[in-house]
Amino acid sequence: MPWEVLHEPEEDSGSETADRYEYQYQVVARHCCHFDAGDLLWILCEWHTDYIMAFSGNRYVLVSVKHRELSQGHWTLRRLCDDGGLATLCARWRECHKPHQTRLATNASLDRESARLAKACASGDLASLRVFARDLQQNLDCATEEEALEFLTSLRIECELPSRRHIRAHNIETYVRPMLRRSTGRRFDGPTVYDAVVEVVRQAARAVDNDRDHAWALSTYDALDSETLLERDLQSRLIDKERIEAKIQGIPPKGPVLLQADHTGETLAETRLSKKLRRGGIGETGIHAARRTRRSWATFAAQYTAPLPHEDDLVDDLTTRVLHEAGLAEAEVWTDGEGSYGRKMLSLLNERLRPENLGITPGVHVDRLHLLGLVYQLTDECKVWWSPEFDVDVEGEEAG
Repeated sequence: MPWEVLHEPEEDSGSETADRYEYQYQVVARHCCHFDAGDLLWILCEWHTDYIMAFSGNRYVLVSVKHRELSQGHWTLRRLCDDGGLATLCARWRECHKPHQTRLATNASLDRESARLAKACASGDLASLRVFARDLQQNLDCATEEEALEFLTSLRIECELPSRRHIRAHNIETYVRPMLRRSTGRRFDGPTVYDAVVEVVRQAARAVDNDRDHAWALSTYDALDSETLLERDLQSRLIDKERIEAKIQGIPPKGPVLLQADHTGETLAETRLSKKLRRGGIGETGIHAARRTRRSWATFAAQYTAPLPHEDDLVDDLTTRVLHEAGLAEAEVWTDGEGSYGRKMLSLLNERLRPENLGITPGVHVDRLHLLGLVYQLTDECKVWWSPEFDVDVEGEEAG
């Protein structure tokens, strides 16, 4: 680790006021989802700036996070330097011997001139940046225009972060779910993983007690010297791939989802489900059980269906597996000339529809009756039959 970046900051009040920075923790959390898919090595919280990111090739990025309410309006160039913290970020960049990049991350929009600055920084437009350097030299507290230009060349302005209200949902869909799709083995719930990652960031940002006198009182001649204290500070604030993986693997598995029915009342009208089961030879008790089991599946599916239609989800996977097993059972019990085969088919499915038989990973806590409830749902959708096909709407009966 380079001393230029990791020497002790002159001012270090970040962890003392960390309870006001929940938004900042969530901004950091999105980066933690990239440890497995890029060249990000580690993140250091509340050290010189809100956080520092280290990439391969000895590249370091100082990041400052600024949340701005809609009522406060756009960022202007002057506000960016003052309220937006560009002047402070420039000072930290100078103290750290001018690392690879600096970054201002904010949810607020930019006015026309600020947007021009952000575009020039991103594209490396030196001609435009020289003009901005001349205009902003004093606001950035730079000794020369060349130093201001050098800082602006390193600067990136990220101005499309979600608001405090929406950042959690945005990060789960944009960063956590793709990370989970890249992982193998145990399946995890996206919101649970995200909250665990944010907790890692929160602990890192709040890790240090800045009472140096107390720290030195704990030291001994052979234990805690200044370098040891510094190393302790760094390690407590450092987040890397191993720390995130350990936190995720420590998430306790969910218990089995309870079988339950929804609160809608029983309908007396004949449904597709009851018609088809009755035609297949299933009696009234079996039909009533099928109705409740189907509704229990609907409750389970509502909890586990992915919110985005293009996303691979557990419900779609289970539907494919269960429909395949239903087809095999039907092929085994249906013989030419036999009018119904429902009871034999139900007996087979009752034995076969078990999570361990379908190759479902142990991390997915699904009851076998949920799988049977899925069969009944597919029955109502006319994708599973218990007898030769017939017109479920004959004789004017309601089939809903």
